[in-house]
Amino acid sequence: MASPSVLSMPMTASPAAPAPGAGQLTRALRDEHTVLEDLVSTLERQRKAVAKDDIESVNDSVFAAHRLLSAYREARSRRRSAVMLACGGGEGSIDDLPRALGHRMTDVERTASDDLRDAARRLVDAVDVNRRLLQAAMSSGDAFFRLLTGVGAAPEGYGHGMGHGARPAVAAAGARLVDLRG
Repeated sequence: MASPSVLSMPMTASPAAPAPGAGQLTRALRDEHTVLEDLVSTLERQRKAVAKDDIESVNDSVFAAHRLLSAYREARSRRRSAVMLACGGGEGSIDDLPRALGHRMTDVERTASDDLRDAARRLVDAVDVNRRLLQAAMSSGDAFFRLLTGVGAAPEGYGHGMGHGARPAVAAAGARLVDLRG
């Protein structure tokens, strides 16, 4: 057992010493980065599947994205904890690292942090592209369905004489496969 004098001595880190949990911090940053890169790849596969009208692959990519989002939540939580440990508090943001660690932040940690930020930006861009692509595909599918079923374009609002509870008239442009009045 340590003597009382050793236990009462304050523990200070020397300027050259790495931050507490430095290996854990780097690992947490890299793990979160890996999950984000996997999400970006999944979204790219989803775009290709939509372009080929491959519904099964689209569904697979949706389920893969859900699994990866769960893994991301766990990786983000571990990263936030590691950042709070390394910084001695804070909110766990990677923006806290340079301010809290200063010159003690290693090049490896800086690179891992930068890679994580870059992956996050790529993910935001990929989500935006996929959102627009999927919206366009759904609009196209809706228009095709309307053409197939002989249903005209849905009215934007109530026409003249349309009161609360009234149903808009549906264009009778041919035989109907599905009764949409229902």
